[in-house]
Amino acid sequence: MALVLDISTSMEFWRQIYPLDRAPTQPSVIVPEPCACAHEDIERIKPDWMTTEFLAPLGGIVRLLVFDGTQRRDSSKHVTYLWSGRFPEGSFYELKGGVFVASPEFAFLAAATLLDKTQLIAFGCELCGYYSFDRREKRGFRKRRVPLLTVERLRDYLVRAEGCRGYKKAASALLHIVEHSASPMETFDVMALCLPYRLGGYGLDVPLMNHKVSLTPRAAHIAKRQSCFPDICYLSVQLDIEHHGKLDHSDPEDQASDRARVNALKEMGFEVIELTKDQVNDLLSFEYIVQRIARLLGRRLRKECLGATPARLAFRSNVLAWNQSSGKLR
Repeated sequence: MALVLDISTSMEFWRQIYPLDRAPTQPSVIVPEPCACAHEDIERIKPDWMTTEFLAPLGGIVRLLVFDGTQRRDSSKHVTYLWSGRFPEGSFYELKGGVFVASPEFAFLAAATLLDKTQLIAFGCELCGYYSFDRREKRGFRKRRVPLLTVERLRDYLVRAEGCRGYKKAASALLHIVEHSASPMETFDVMALCLPYRLGGYGLDVPLMNHKVSLTPRAAHIAKRQSCFPDICYLSVQLDIEHHGKLDHSDPEDQASDRARVNALKEMGFEVIELTKDQVNDLLSFEYIVQRIARLLGRRLRKECLGATPARLAFRSNVLAWNQSSGKLR
């Protein structure tokens, strides 16, 4: 008997349990069947890390994946979800004791059947970014040293997934994923800037996120470091966009470090635009800033694509709701 965790439970494993300083390595080749569905079997196989605290974001119950409708047997302490059709190689990782988790790649593919397209893009940015949602944290996420995925690795997986459930939406969303975001609000910012008008964005060029910038001797003296990592950076025009979250910058030492970094970049000739949560949440304030960014990039925004368009309101509502839910998949 095997215990195959569903995508929401698997993502809690990747977000809460898996080390923050490395990416997953070689996935399992096969997934054994039949899957455990009886409550006594689940309790026997259930790993030690699946504690009450771990299950809290999942409603306190074990959520499993089955591949045959005849295996579905739910109880007050567990629920099963059916995945019909095939799944590509690289969809699962085997843990100790016959427990399998969905790979981040498979979670993205399966999420395409559950999420709005903009939420799916935001999910992809998390998987390819330097953060993981975690409801236990005050700010709702943890910093990662190494992303769980890269766009290239996700693209390779989706090539194998052609014809699977969710493939078309997942492949379309992949085109808009930006790597190396370090927070949910950085993800919102870059999506708002770069998504096409039809998805609620402003269609600007894709920047580098948290890209290493080597400092000149004068700038390094100001920043007290040899390099820095701007949040959202357009190197070609020396433009840096910084998002300041209240909890991320509440410590006086962090504030001083942020100011030193900004001043160092200005010393090197960078234009630095600083965003706050209140500015981002107010559409008109944010749009004034976007228009300034567009001018610095030599772009002109079409008037008919400004303001509270239906696509823009839907984007803002869906992605902000995704962030507020800490990436809830079910």
